[in-house]
Amino acid sequence: MKRRFWLPLLSTLLALSLAACGGAGEPAETTADHTEPETEEETSVATEKPLLRSDVTYTASAEKLFTFRSSDPEYYTVQGGYFNGEYFYVAEVLHGADGHEKVRILELDIDGELLRESDPLLLDHANNISYVPKWDALLVTHCQAPEGHNARYSLVDPETFEILETDDLEYPFFAMAYCPSNDRFASGEWSGQTLDVWDGDMNPLLHRDVEYPGSLSQGVFANAEGIWFVRSSQNGYPAEIRVYDWDLNLLHEIPLKLSGNIEPESINIVDGEIYVIGTDWSKHVGTAFLVELTPED
Repeated sequence: MKRRFWLPLLSTLLALSLAACGGAGEPAETTADHTEPETEEETSVATEKPLLRSDVTYTASAEKLFTFRSSDPEYYTVQGGYFNGEYFYVAEVLHGADGHEKVRILELDIDGELLRESDPLLLDHANNISYVPKWDALLVTHCQAPEGHNARYSLVDPETFEILETDDLEYPFFAMAYCPSNDRFASGEWSGQTLDVWDGDMNPLLHRDVEYPGSLSQGVFANAEGIWFVRSSQNGYPAEIRVYDWDLNLLHEIPLKLSGNIEPESINIVDGEIYVIGTDWSKHVGTAFLVELTPED
């Protein structure tokens, strides 16, 4: 997989130069893949206390935090969303009559106030947003388009909302997330019956068929504990959170209780708290929720 930016290469060359001058210092990294220095964020993810116990069955309920909408009333369908504990980045989608979609990315504060909004972007369905710290970019899953684009992603600058790169991978995916603690990507295909794990350069590592879920595929979040898919209700199946380990074994199926006409679209975990963002179809607004896990008796 080709790399996007010159920064890793320049950093590696600088490290080699400094090591040659230092003499007695640590040996320089000479492998082809650049290893980013561990950041405080990565350390906190790696040491974060697990939220789930393997011997416990859970249900999940959601407390509404706020509603929000784009300044452009034509953009009201929420798709992918990312939360870093300070800001939310949420995709609002306009569905064109020809089947094509355009996307505005909204930046919201923790109270849901709209701070900034992108111009319309060609990101198709924008079904998931994750953040890749080593590239300082939002990873946006295209998911679908009249031309296909079901294996396509884009990297977006979170400061300027510029699309830095768009590319296609080997396998399709409805949502892809990055995990800093193990430098891996995780994704789901089609209806969620096949999952994939990718290395830090987006090369496939694991491709596995799993139990076919009855619920509808939505967003994904990945951390050291596992791969968390939020899925909306359909055909009598409830909304749920499905959690897999990094070998793609199903760990938990957690029913998600949402009041009203809410379609959950994205999931994030920050400081041990679970956040879900979705569309309230009764009001045509986006809604953010804090999710509480309850062990069943």
